[in-house]
Amino acid sequence: MNGSVWRDTGWYFAPSSASELMTAIARVGTHGTNHRFAWRGHADADYEWSSSLYRTLVEEGVAVTEALMREREERILDEARRWGLGVEGGQLVDDFQLLADLQHFGVPTRLVDVTSNPMTALWFATERASRDTRDGTTRSKPGLLIAMNMPWYREVVEGGKPPSVFKTVGSPPRTWGDLEGLSAKRSRALELSTPFVVSSSMPNARLRAQEGYFIASAHPDGAVAPLTSLSLSVPPGDAETVRTLLTGERTQGLPRRMPFVAILVPARMKTQLRDYLRLTYSRTAKALFPDYTGFRDHGRWRDRS
Repeated sequence: MNGSVWRDTGWYFAPSSASELMTAIARVGTHGTNHRFAWRGHADADYEWSSSLYRTLVEEGVAVTEALMREREERILDEARRWGLGVEGGQLVDDFQLLADLQHFGVPTRLVDVTSNPMTALWFATERASRDTRDGTTRSKPGLLIAMNMPWYREVVEGGKPPSVFKTVGSPPRTWGDLEGLSAKRSRALELSTPFVVSSSMPNARLRAQEGYFIASAHPDGAVAPLTSLSLSVPPGDAETVRTLLTGERTQGLPRRMPFVAILVPARMKTQLRDYLRLTYSRTAKALFPDYTGFRDHGRWRDRS
């Protein structure tokens, strides 16, 4: 399918060369001083923007609603605390910090990982992905690099609007008798009509290495692919306008409210781009996964040579 669900939005760019792809990334970063972008890389271009919790519920064959998301999320949090998790320095952490840690270890949450560094996101987009074809052969799949514009990003209250950035960990520290207080930020965030950012005040080694944070939102009614897990209204885009924006001369009339850009990473470019990221930006598995699970998943300890 080669990213058709993203292509159909119109906010899509298919580069003809690796150098054109890198030019597009640089152009996104300088789109405007009032624009802030979060980056995410998908090894498979057909992969949607969906949370692991949403995908888990879909696999169970249920109709996903925000009420169901909250019910499952609260069950996960309650069970994690009963297990003794969510304690740092002898104090309980808030729900968002616990969710961030659970996400790190593969427990399904509504949080979606993003990074402030496009080269980190590109590394993930250049991972190998394949699919079986009808004739029984295996074909490499293209990846996708997503630059998500965040005009709703607010760290402090301005003009009466509540913040959309939530730093983790309660202050002052909460106790077991005040679990509702540990959920206060999550409750406020889920009342927003826009997505929100979760930024860990106690990032683990992997989160620091990847310059990562999280985007989430209340699950939208009538979720529409590819932004399945974001409560976000997206106007129709135009691929030719996006191409001009990312590669052509700067002119008047280009879109000021670009909601996102999905940049195709052709399968034939992945190896070349991986080498470039390693040599120029030191983007390697060892650099991005500097922990025990990273060594387990990416280390060469299985090599017999």
